[in-house]
Amino acid sequence: MMEKISEFRKKLKWLDPFTYVDHFLLPKVHALNKNMQYLVFVATYLLLVIIISTVIGVVPFFLALITLFYAWLFFFEKNEAVDWGVYLLSAFVFAWAIYSVFGLALGTSSPFVIVMSGSMEPLYHRGDVIILQGAFFNSITAPETTLQQSLNQTPFDSFAKSNDSQGPNGRLIESIEFNNGETHQITQDGSIIVYNSPNINNASGPIIHRVVSKINAQDGKFFLTKGDSINNNTIDQDCGRTIYGVPEKDNCIMLYSVKESEIEGKALFQIPVIGCVKLWLFDNLASLISTRELPEHFSGIC
Repeated sequence: MMEKISEFRKKLKWLDPFTYVDHFLLPKVHALNKNMQYLVFVATYLLLVIIISTVIGVVPFFLALITLFYAWLFFFEKNEAVDWGVYLLSAFVFAWAIYSVFGLALGTSSPFVIVMSGSMEPLYHRGDVIILQGAFFNSITAPETTLQQSLNQTPFDSFAKSNDSQGPNGRLIESIEFNNGETHQITQDGSIIVYNSPNINNASGPIIHRVVSKINAQDGKFFLTKGDSINNNTIDQDCGRTIYGVPEKDNCIMLYSVKESEIEGKALFQIPVIGCVKLWLFDNLASLISTRELPEHFSGIC
């Protein structure tokens, strides 16, 4: 029995992608002369910077950290510098490959996204990782209406208005009234989607909010969205007047209705907390170092 278990464990090592690096890639690198090995080391650094900048964007602090680490390897760990470079590059390539495979399986180019704010509390918290699946108009749940007008780059207040009441935290939106006479109540029954917002009122990047209305318009299919939090008392697209791209209302995060083509995916399930590391390293590391504490607006663990 023990021999069978030992054989099984040996076979499992081939599921570890670094096994292939050790057996096939590194021996070829070690066979090169020293000058060629240093070229490989430099090449791993350049490729790593390109991959990171392409996948997560240019984050100067993180790129500086990688540069310092490579410099430390070159000057103080020369015997292992090339191996480290190959391993680091391989790790990012393997991670990107796994990410791409998940994307193909789930039908979306963005299978994972990290919650960046508390706008969906208590359902989602900062640092939660949301697994997405591909979505289209008919697969998204929400009240639906049809408008006999175009909505592309059309302000919210030109086709609908929000009906409010006074809640415990100030203004509380209860429903959306469209100019065709239909009214949609604000509930937490709609699908949760992810779309990208431009940098409006300091809200940029992926927005994870609930669909509160689906709209069939003359020029396509659109969505209105809102965060679940009691502190989020407005429709994302309720911007008021917009002058030179600047919205009148402070809580606006998307100037116009979300197009079907702008949806990255629909929330499938969540993995709590594990995205906190990314937030700390990429978004708030400077604050952590300078103040030794998380920003005041953080809640929960991160």
